[in-house]
Amino acid sequence: MAPETQNNNVQKKRGLLPKAPGLSWLALIALWLVFAVNANCTELMNRIMPAVVSEFNISANLSGLLVSLVMFSGGLLSMFGSVWSDRIGQGWKRKKSNIIVAVGYVLFTFLVGLPFLSVSVVPFFIFAFLRQSIRGVGESIEVSSVAEWWPAERRGFALGAHHTAYPWGSLLGGFLVAAIMAASGNDWRVCFLVIPAFALPVWIFYWLFAKEKRFKKYENDALRMGLTPTIQSSDIGTGEKGSLKECFKNPNIVVGAFCALFGIASLTAINFWMSPYLAFVAHYDFSQAAAYSVIFSITGGIGQIVWSTLSDKFGRKRILLIGFAWLAAAFFMMQFVGISFAWLIGVQLFAGCCTNAIFPVLYSLVSESGRKTNIATGLSLTVFFSGFGGFSAYLIGVFINLGGGWDVKSGYIVALYFIVALMLIAFLIVLLFSHESNGKRRGRDWALVSYEACGIEKAS
Repeated sequence: MAPETQNNNVQKKRGLLPKAPGLSWLALIALWLVFAVNANCTELMNRIMPAVVSEFNISANLSGLLVSLVMFSGGLLSMFGSVWSDRIGQGWKRKKSNIIVAVGYVLFTFLVGLPFLSVSVVPFFIFAFLRQSIRGVGESIEVSSVAEWWPAERRGFALGAHHTAYPWGSLLGGFLVAAIMAASGNDWRVCFLVIPAFALPVWIFYWLFAKEKRFKKYENDALRMGLTPTIQSSDIGTGEKGSLKECFKNPNIVVGAFCALFGIASLTAINFWMSPYLAFVAHYDFSQAAAYSVIFSITGGIGQIVWSTLSDKFGRKRILLIGFAWLAAAFFMMQFVGISFAWLIGVQLFAGCCTNAIFPVLYSLVSESGRKTNIATGLSLTVFFSGFGGFSAYLIGVFINLGGGWDVKSGYIVALYFIVALMLIAFLIVLLFSHESNGKRRGRDWALVSYEACGIEKAS
């Protein structure tokens, strides 16, 4: 495996934004929109869930179980779909596999909106399960595309900015869903008919943009600026057989996958934990509990960009260690959010700085540790393992019940300590079993595994 090397004679950034080819920025805009469509197809189920629960009279236990199964399905096809994408081609060619996947998750989103196909909860969740299974492949491909359209020295910033499509892009989608529901008399099916329509102009834009001649121009512009293209035009072809097995043998990629699992588990758990705690323990009313439980998103997108950009300079491993330690402290402090409104706002804003930020840094670590022609395959492991993190909501419910139920604080506190433990385990895994993949510490840090196994060359 040819190790990735970065150019040390790089033009410094001027102002707040990093110096990069103009075509990299256009690709980022196009792929941000693609990922925003993907994110909103996923989040749509959560946005309209109260209306669905009311119509089909679904119990809380059944609803939670079905949602967990749907979230788990997001990783089922990711590995195999990403191997297939790598074999079709990288760089500008990545759009060919991506559009097939996008048609799949957009189609199954649209079908839910047809009244004769959503007459009961069974077809509703079957379509949701199928949609989520396909969109997991889409996430791996879309993140890989961003990595391939941006120079290696700017990868962290690019993936961080791209991933803001989830907290911010889906937030815009939430406003649109609210408007549709208000205009349609709370007919949730209309949302499933309207939201997928936004995929058409987005994909026309991306398909016309992603051309071979533009990719070659981006490559030449990057080299002229003293930057290192993630993959060169001459390397674009098909992925090699055995790439999935190779990824499972790479400690950096496996660490990225397990830490993504812990990250999703913590995010799912705290989202499940927050509203009931505010309503039943801190005694906010239901509307306030709903409104005050999403303050994370304010700093969530900002944290993704800031920490990912810092990881370009200081290294992925170092930033991940800071991130998981930060989250352990933040989740520990969550037990005090009932003290005052200031504590509630402050702790959430503090936690939000890292809740989403670890994921693009993990993606960067994985992207830099495998073969350039198999980036999607490596990233698919993070998506696959992330699916298991969705079951953390069920465990949080168990802790709350064992503690005495919704109105008793002790169960919530035990649940928080469980989340803190997950973050500390992730910290130790990164420290002991991964090597730095970029920056001055690449090939010079310490771990229990070898540099060669991680796809990293030892510094001389």
